Amino acid sequence: MALFIKDETVDALAERYQAAIKAKTKTEAVRQALERALREPHTKEDYVERGIAWSKAFNARTKNAAIDYNDKAFIDSLYEDD
Repeated sequence: MALFIKDETVDALAERYQAAIKAKTKTEAVRQALERALREPHTKEDYVERGIAWSKAFNARTKNAAIDYNDKAFIDSLYEDD
């Protein structure tokens, strides 16, 4: 089955995508773009869930890190008279 794109803007986008992914045909480029769009949902909830998962993983990695940060000496030095 042939692919007929009547809109010039869509045709130009398909050609740019074809060149970007180095697809042999414009039909192949459109097929890959549609498959990718359906495989990777871009919903707001998806981004929130990914952010939460990243945050939990980051916290798990840094939770055991030895943090010995004491800025009392620095703050005390701000109030000393020279």
